[in-house]
This record gives sequence, structure tokens and C-alpha cells, in this order.
Amino acid sequence: MNQILFNKKNNKLKYIFKIQFMISIIVAIILIIYIAISRNKDENLENISKIINKNIKISSIYEVQKESREESILGKIYIDKINLEYSVFNMSNEDLLKIAPCKFAGVNLGEIGNICIAGHNYNDNRFFSKIAELDIKDTIVLEDLNGKKYEYTVFDIFETNEDDISVLKATKKYELTLITCNNSNKKRIIVKAYIKEY
Repeated sequence: MNQILFNKKNNKLKYIFKIQFMISIIVAIILIIYIAISRNKDENLENISKIINKNIKISSIYEVQKESREESILGKIYIDKINLEYSVFNMSNEDLLKIAPCKFAGVNLGEIGNICIAGHNYNDNRFFSKIAELDIKDTIVLEDLNGKKYEYTVFDIFETNEDDISVLKATKKYELTLITCNNSNKKRIIVKAYIKEY
């Protein structure tokens, strides 16, 4: 009698383990699919940004649709030290921020004041994920749609709370502020630079 009860308990435990094993496999498959979709989505956003960069070069050469370009694209940003080159939108919203860095606040290129550019931190060398690796005196270049370059020198790098808007304040100098998230602590990474010469 005890042996029959023991066999029934064993069979019940085996059945429970089989169900748990199947659930674990299903969860693992779902996780793999999710990771694959996320990577594909990030790669698509990077490809869109590359297409925008190519189109800016082509339209600059042929002066195609200059008026609409001036409204939507500020220009380009180059940071050689971290191998960064992106077109920068002249406005900011959630959809545009997913594609490329955006002018978040401030003046236009070539105007005295603080121009603030925000870019997502994708933690994988894209957009502004590497700006925290910059050092004081490193160079950042902004280029307008006519090919004029503005060379900035980094003078400050720090973190601040996400609700700190003091980094956007106006200034009487030619100043550049880069903004991105620190995904590990939910703070903002700020890089401040001034123009070398004008």
C-alpha cells in the first residue's frame, strides 16, 4: 500500500517538474524573441540615422530642398575622440530623439548663447552613449547646412538630476551643452563646451 502511495507521489512530482520545465523553455524562447526584436529595432534606428546623414550630404551638394532642410535639420555633430557623427534635428520630440540627436533648447548655430543638444544613451556606442568618456579640452564640431564648422572645446562634464533645467540657461558666450541619460542611475550626463574661435 505504501509503495502505491509512494509511486503516486513520485508520478505527481514528475508531472509537476515536467510542467515547470516546459514553462521555463517557453519563457526562455519568449526572452530570446524579445531580445532579437529589440536589437533589430535599435539597428533599424541606427540605419535611419545613417540614411539621414547620407541624404544631408547629397542634398547639400545639389542644394535640393534647401528650405525644408533648414527647417528640420540643424546640421551635423562630430566628435572624433568617440567616433561620433550624426545629423542633428532642429527640433525635439520623442520620435525624432529615437532617430538622431536633437536641438533641445537654445540658440541657432552661429548665434551667441547656449545651444543644447540632447541624444539618447543606447549604451552601445550609438548616439550620446560615450560622451561621458570625453575629457576637458576635447573638441566637438558642429557643422551647419552650408558646411560652416563651429569648433567647441569641452570645459565641464558632470551629472545632474533629470529635473535640473539650469544647464539650459542662456549665456552671453558661444556655448554648447550636450545632454544624455545615465541609464545606471537615472541622472543626466552633461557636457559643456565653448567655441574656440568665431
